[in-house]
Amino acid sequence: MKSKILRACSAVLLLEAIVFLSCSAARTVRKIPVAEGLAAHPVNGGRCLISDAEHQYLAFYDGDHQMTVAKRRLGDDQWEFAKLPEKVGWDTHNRVILFQDRDGFLHITGNMHCAPLKYYRTSRPGDIQSFQPVHTWAGFYEERVTYPNLLVLRDGSLHMMYRHGGSGNGKRLLVHYDEKTQTWSGAGDAFISGMEHKPDCNAYPFGAIQEDAQGVLHIAWCWRETPDVETNYDVCYAKSLDGGFTWLRRDGSKYDLPIRPENAEVVDDIDQNSGLMNGGSLAVDRRGVPYIGYTRFDENGFNQMYVAAPQDGKWKIVQVSNFQKRFWFEGRGTIPQSPAIPRLSVDQDDRLHIRQGGKECVAPLDRFFSLKPDQCVYRPAAEDSVGVPNVRAVNIGPLPEGQDHYMQQEVDRPNRDRKPDNPKPPTMIYLVEVESPANGE
Repeated sequence: MKSKILRACSAVLLLEAIVFLSCSAARTVRKIPVAEGLAAHPVNGGRCLISDAEHQYLAFYDGDHQMTVAKRRLGDDQWEFAKLPEKVGWDTHNRVILFQDRDGFLHITGNMHCAPLKYYRTSRPGDIQSFQPVHTWAGFYEERVTYPNLLVLRDGSLHMMYRHGGSGNGKRLLVHYDEKTQTWSGAGDAFISGMEHKPDCNAYPFGAIQEDAQGVLHIAWCWRETPDVETNYDVCYAKSLDGGFTWLRRDGSKYDLPIRPENAEVVDDIDQNSGLMNGGSLAVDRRGVPYIGYTRFDENGFNQMYVAAPQDGKWKIVQVSNFQKRFWFEGRGTIPQSPAIPRLSVDQDDRLHIRQGGKECVAPLDRFFSLKPDQCVYRPAAEDSVGVPNVRAVNIGPLPEGQDHYMQQEVDRPNRDRKPDNPKPPTMIYLVEVESPANGE
């Protein structure tokens, strides 16, 4: 994570960074103010902080709700600002995604929830004053856009997954960027869709698409029949060997696109109203084995965490918690996250990290399938961890050797995408630099 270009920004990466940054008291910390930002709901954060070895860029909504991009030279305390003609309301879905292509041009998209595509690109590399409205990718299914999710492959190529349509009635598309022509292209239709199904539904991916060491893409998701979160059902899976143009089941059989509920590979057959919450996670080990984490009710009606992975030609589901409580969720809009959603990652020592809040259980992969719920005890992620509160984003891109950077801001909780009765006033956004002692001392 130190000086490498990270290829994805997801909840898993954010949690990994929080743990990493908080577990070493010997590191030097420098906190640099940026500007006041919207704090009444957690719309600032995510994939919004990037660097290119010389400069650093941060996208956020300021105290007046206006989309803003800040730029500084690495090591400096002074920021340059550019305001874009976008103002966010109270919808927490409308986060900003900021990225840079291999030619140095900056791209930004956001402020959309079932709304026409908002997309800007600079006309000069690295120049935040040169953002121009483009507002199109491949030119189809762009009038009701939500959840843009950037995928940067190991070769540096850029791809964007997004939803067209609404909750309970939508399709997922994947488009691909060509730096030479500065254009996006796609297959012309969705690769996952619930619009062709009766009743209508839509897919909620579990985090970002994951690329394994062999270049295979993996995706897991659940379906939802209506905007009510209670109607989530079934955990499903697909993979691609050609960068997302064709998709396969676990056994290599080819999907007829779009993938629909009637032809999708079901990992766990879960009924509606069974505690399945969208927002699960996906991790892939170095052999290309996918691990899918999610929550649903057990036979007693308690929320439990489960991890599914293929074994002996079929999916094996392992319960990795033994909670004696129930977290009920229902309704529409951005809702508080279930305390029982597992966040997965695989380390270089072939261990699966299962995180829940600020705690984690670590399971060696060679013994994972024999794991019992009461054997996975959730402990603080690091013995000397004091936590890093209000981390909203971690830096993606090269930094000076031995440094890690993240964005910090105090923000309020989601409020179902409605204006709070007493909105929290704007708070200062900070860029935090954490530096290791020289020579690892």
